[in-house]
Amino acid sequence: MAIHTIRINPFKDPERVKSIWKSIETQSQISFFNSWGWVSTWLFCLPKNLDVELIVNIENDIPSCCFFIGITHQRVNKFKKVRGYINNTGFENYDDLVIEYNSILCATHDIDTHLSFALSSLNDIEEFRFSHTVNIDFDAISGYVKRVNEYPSYWVDLKNIDVDKGYLSYISKNKRNQIKRSIKAYEANSKLNIEFATTLEQAQSFFKSLENLHQQEWLQRGKPGAFGEPFFKQFHDQLIATRFEHGEIQLIRIFNEHEDIGYIYNFVFKNEVLFYQCGFNYHSDNKYRPGLVSHYLAINECLAKGFSKYNFLVGQTQYKQSLSTQSDMLKTAVVSRNNLKSKFESSLRALKSKL
Repeated sequence: MAIHTIRINPFKDPERVKSIWKSIETQSQISFFNSWGWVSTWLFCLPKNLDVELIVNIENDIPSCCFFIGITHQRVNKFKKVRGYINNTGFENYDDLVIEYNSILCATHDIDTHLSFALSSLNDIEEFRFSHTVNIDFDAISGYVKRVNEYPSYWVDLKNIDVDKGYLSYISKNKRNQIKRSIKAYEANSKLNIEFATTLEQAQSFFKSLENLHQQEWLQRGKPGAFGEPFFKQFHDQLIATRFEHGEIQLIRIFNEHEDIGYIYNFVFKNEVLFYQCGFNYHSDNKYRPGLVSHYLAINECLAKGFSKYNFLVGQTQYKQSLSTQSDMLKTAVVSRNNLKSKFESSLRALKSKL
């Protein structure tokens, strides 16, 4: 097999990057977070002076595997270390977007072999960081010092819900009762409604209302909220503006005659719905459960629309687990070159853990 790895600056050669990514994407098993819709928005919004490269394996003169890597130079335990972040930048204010079901694009589906080859070619990078990945077997990547953690991603298997029984029959009795009591409270004076944005202008309006409710709640908790970082808002404004017409953006309003109950921001990809962000109108009386009611109504609508999955994404939040019927385990990993520096750091980490 004739194979070699090349590195491309995506800001200097955007058309070549687009061509390579889209050509491999059609042959790969990817999530929305690795789709060209997401990636092109990310590249458009990022500062062009960041050290980000597209890594490409060329096999028999044809691009067969690719991923982005953000490169940083950091001081760790008195050592200088060059780190590479897979499909991320390595800077928190940009990586707070939190990509999930993250992977590398591979036309042959032989991901582990291609990834091992690419990592071995990146000699200047000492440590590789993977966040919330799927389809990567880290045990198959030999010759490195590795730390791997797993995190659950909870979801509702819509295609296996019996419509006659209804979604509520698949969750606990306690959660069913909470939802029913809350709906009864909201509908004491007027009926609950759910509305999906059907135009870009309506989607943008819903997103603004979501931002207001989200920030109101988090600022009351003394925290900045997701929209406290300007890049987060810039990115999602651009994503909605460019991907709504492709059917990849779902913005939902839940309300009654007197108030907005909440807003939900989802992605739609390969007939799956991915819950990403929300803004709810909370009351002091806990019989009002805007989050539970909003997700319940959204799940019912997505079931009726024929979607196959409603994915809450990563998070061990109790409501995600209680409203779901299935889960995946996503891996976050640190893969370091097997040298004295890595072994020393590993020893320090083990000692710290014991202490």
